[in-house]
Amino acid sequence: MRTLVAPAAVLTALLTVLAGTTGTAAAAGPAPLAPADLTGSVSATGISLSWRQPAGGPAVASFRVYEGGAVVRRTATTSAPMQYLGINTTHTYTVTAVSSNGVESPPSAPFTGTTWTPGMAPQCNEPAPLTVFDVTSSALSVRWSVGRASPQLALTVNDRDYGIVPGTSLRVGGLTPDTPYTIALRRANCNPHNATVGYATTRTLPGATNAAAAPRNLAATAQTDRSVSLTWSAPSDGSYIHQYAVYDGAHRVATTWIPSATITGLFHNTAHRFTVAALDVAGNESEHSPILSLSTAPCPVRPPSPSRVTATAVTASTLRLDWTLESTAGSYIVLDGDSVVATVTDPATVLTGLAPASSHSLRVVGSLPGCPDTPASAPLTVTTLPGPSGRPAAPLGFHAAQPTVVNTYEADVPLSWTPLPGLTYRLYDGATVVGTYPGNAVTLRTRGAERHQYRLTAVNANGDESPPTAPVDVITPFLVAP
Repeated sequence: MRTLVAPAAVLTALLTVLAGTTGTAAAAGPAPLAPADLTGSVSATGISLSWRQPAGGPAVASFRVYEGGAVVRRTATTSAPMQYLGINTTHTYTVTAVSSNGVESPPSAPFTGTTWTPGMAPQCNEPAPLTVFDVTSSALSVRWSVGRASPQLALTVNDRDYGIVPGTSLRVGGLTPDTPYTIALRRANCNPHNATVGYATTRTLPGATNAAAAPRNLAATAQTDRSVSLTWSAPSDGSYIHQYAVYDGAHRVATTWIPSATITGLFHNTAHRFTVAALDVAGNESEHSPILSLSTAPCPVRPPSPSRVTATAVTASTLRLDWTLESTAGSYIVLDGDSVVATVTDPATVLTGLAPASSHSLRVVGSLPGCPDTPASAPLTVTTLPGPSGRPAAPLGFHAAQPTVVNTYEADVPLSWTPLPGLTYRLYDGATVVGTYPGNAVTLRTRGAERHQYRLTAVNANGDESPPTAPVDVITPFLVAP
């Protein structure tokens, strides 16, 4: 049972600052190109999104992932793992690119995925729809979606088996002009008689073919967070080479006269699949080199700092702090002066147990997974409201018992603590008020495969709160189908 007993004025004040941010002036300048080829790999508990930023237009500094018109993730690279979404839930995402001036592109085409229960997914028959494009007399490009179960997709073009192809696209060269081609994808770890998941046909254009052998020895000589330098050797058959074309998956990223190129305008911690083709004078492509799979450096050299930091004095004991970071942080550290006052996973927090009419100089630092922290945000000074100075002590014994699966998709999470006379208890999930309760326990029903970070405060008769307990992290279980 979840009984709400907080004074109405206090709870209303808390709920009215949940958004926490204020409007900003519109950014000026040309808009970047919209991200392309948004796709996702769906699992039981999340959807891993990835996309491609087309070449051209203003330089892109970051990306925003939208669901239902709201920003649900900001990142400085071309992927976003959307985790702990809840079992059997459907999500539709779009992505925009943002320039260094803060100008936002139009949205990408949407991607929709539904989280699923292991054992129930059609793992071998899950479609991986493919598209054939940029067909010439000597080459074609193929793009596909990964699907749910297995990213190990093998590609066949007519009778040639290209084996397992990483990523979601590939350029195929050295084809015969004016010839029909059948392109098929199969899941490499499934029964080959029941594993074709993508299929298309096309015909190359009339013209000339390029009989040169494929370039050899494609290798990376240098990598940064924003660029990759490549070298290779000329084909072994001694054919005359007019130029070379470098592809990242199905998309050309460089044309060069010499057997080397530096690909710029990339993003940190992004996977790339490079091939090289030899071009004749007419631009016809030879067969491509074997795929070179690599990733840019994992950490941004110049990570952004948290911005648009806003604070609201909710009561004499409580402040609400919100911010944004145009990157993906594993957690955030909130500083009051030089003291750490909170470590949270979402870009918002509520600070409680503060003295009345007290001034606080707040800064936020983002902790990037496996990388150095971001610079701190500019300090923001905020003062709590005036009021009585008495504050209850933080609750003791706050913990979560083992959650109980109640049906296929939901679980009950029992929370309990040690009560004291004359106090009620306010429960937070991140920076969101779940409710205010008497007594010493509450059981919350939640969707399976969700993550919650609960904190508890004690509330006295004046509506002032204690400092919070240490966080209790809960990932709710779900029923695994046979």
